[in-house]
Amino acid sequence: MNRRGTAIAAIAACGLLLAGCTGEHGSASPAPSTPDSTAAALPHDGAPKVDTPLPSKVLDGSPCETALTPDQLTGLLGEPTQGKASDDTLGSACNWSSNSGSGASIAVNYQVKSDQGLSLAYQNVQPTAARWKPLDPIQGFPAVAYATSNDKRACVIVVGVSDQLAYSMALTLGDKATSEGKDSFDVGPQVADTVLTNLKARA
Repeated sequence: MNRRGTAIAAIAACGLLLAGCTGEHGSASPAPSTPDSTAAALPHDGAPKVDTPLPSKVLDGSPCETALTPDQLTGLLGEPTQGKASDDTLGSACNWSSNSGSGASIAVNYQVKSDQGLSLAYQNVQPTAARWKPLDPIQGFPAVAYATSNDKRACVIVVGVSDQLAYSMALTLGDKATSEGKDSFDVGPQVADTVLTNLKARA
């Protein structure tokens, strides 16, 4: 069956994303996926094991409230839009865009409904992704970057916080970063690291 996959110190580099740029306004959100009702033993499909899992409570609630602080969003997007909350087959999500018109955007999804954690991306996304890159662990937690096209402007980072749970962070770079040849695969892990710091503070 075919299924569609889905410390601020580092962020200073995110003139990377961002403010003072002009261009078409854009958005990004993690690609949706349908959870498997008969999940295999975890981890599976080549996904790495999470050796020191975080408690499930770190992914409680909406990412609009807990994933990134207002100051962090300003550092990333300049003047951000109000977070737009949503809910999909994986869990609650939030999307922010830059009010500058640069096209920069960030979306965070708390993947709490599939009970497959990072394995879901390895199973559903890896076979068809245009770009797929297992990342160095982020603060000790396994992560992967992927994109559905070869355009380096946008990507999704998925971080496993336990074998059953993960969060994803979708990123679209702003016009300036794109014109400078920045790659979302290099910028995305920095943003995902900041989200993880905020989540660990909830443990």
